[in-house]
Amino acid sequence: MAERIPPQNLEAEKSVLGSLMLDEQAFDLVQSTLTSEDFYKTAHRIIFETIVQLNAKSEPVDLLTVTHVLQKKQMLEQVGGATYLAEILESTLSSANIEKYAEYVAETSLLRKMIRASGETIEKAYQGDFEDVGSFMDQAEAAIFKLSESKNTNSMFGSAEIVKTAIANIEELYHRKEDVVGIASGFKELDKLLSGFQGGQLIILAARPAMGKTAFSLNLAQAATLRQAKSVAYFSLEMSKESLMMRMLASEARVNMGDLRIGKINDATWPKLIQAASHLSDAKLFVDETPGMSPHEIRSKCRRLKAQHGLDMIFIDYLQLMSLKTRVDSREREVAEISKTLKEISKELDIPVVALAQLNRGVEQRPDKRPMLSDLRESGSIEQDADVIMMLYRDEYYEKENSQYKGQAEVIVVKQRNGSTGTIRLAFKGQFGTFLNLAPASMDSSAPSQAMNEPEPFKDESADNVDIDKLENFAPGV
Repeated sequence: MAERIPPQNLEAEKSVLGSLMLDEQAFDLVQSTLTSEDFYKTAHRIIFETIVQLNAKSEPVDLLTVTHVLQKKQMLEQVGGATYLAEILESTLSSANIEKYAEYVAETSLLRKMIRASGETIEKAYQGDFEDVGSFMDQAEAAIFKLSESKNTNSMFGSAEIVKTAIANIEELYHRKEDVVGIASGFKELDKLLSGFQGGQLIILAARPAMGKTAFSLNLAQAATLRQAKSVAYFSLEMSKESLMMRMLASEARVNMGDLRIGKINDATWPKLIQAASHLSDAKLFVDETPGMSPHEIRSKCRRLKAQHGLDMIFIDYLQLMSLKTRVDSREREVAEISKTLKEISKELDIPVVALAQLNRGVEQRPDKRPMLSDLRESGSIEQDADVIMMLYRDEYYEKENSQYKGQAEVIVVKQRNGSTGTIRLAFKGQFGTFLNLAPASMDSSAPSQAMNEPEPFKDESADNVDIDKLENFAPGV
């Protein structure tokens, strides 16, 4: 029996490559759909990889530059020479249908992957290379399911699609200070220190687990999209879009998160929840839950989002969960490339990018557990690229019985490229997952002047019983 040729569409592959050399902007339409492995012909794989490399460096992509790079790498003859490259370009009249061509290439690639996965499963079945039939079936199903998941490239969802609830009164916009020239954080003292988040800035929000960095980032996102009508993209690399929206609903409605998770909702809670859902449905908030994304994929998605809907701010939760699609020598170099690209995104789109980051465990081995810049994992490149670095600290997490700052959190600005640093104190309502401004009446006027005046301790002894009447309630997000 003659050997069967695997599924392929060489004409579609040539049309994709020709479109990419014909129109630089076409790359954004296919980057999240295709990788070099999707091309059947080896020459086409090499050409596509070359185009990806040029795009990553923000260099022009055309017949001349692709030929030059291949010649420099001594791979020009391997792809058929300059003549074949010219043939590809000449056969492409327009890039208008590149998405459809890319779909053909992706589909045949998926079929080849299914054939390969099925073949490996058959081989294991013949060899008995498994512990038991049950686990073998599970592995076989997982392999096919993974391929099925990879076919879904439409991973950007509008908040209206997630919430699916309407009708409510819109809360009053939070009146930010006149000296805030960027996007206000919603926290008065932080806005005084930073003057808002500016276009072109890379902002790092770092903390140890359980400090509330996801909650705080959602505060900032809601302050931008609900209070200032900004268009916000939130890339959640760890948490599902439903879990993320549940947090936002709990905060916006002031509903206990634990009760919401188990459906413990009374008659008084429902109206608040519906109002919050309607408010969020109307917001220009876009959530992407794709795990392990590369910064280049995020850039392509944000370019398209800005062109289609407008885009004012980006959040990424969190930096260490990102990865590159190319091999690197070390994790440090990978993080360096990631932070560099995030900074490039902020500059190219002229919007602030807020990236969350984990801190090292070394924080918890010191008597004073307030984080420092040196606690940031792979901090060298991040520190260099970031315009602002903020760190969260909650004293009561470590001093559960003796903390004089129960129900409070510190936002420690350890770096600001064009301004001063300092520490801001906020209230933290843990049951709602919400940070709040501390009212002036809660401040101790005798506190040292080099930082925020420290508030007097709340009357109640737990975070859940903080006197909310002492707080300036502008309902930021979780």
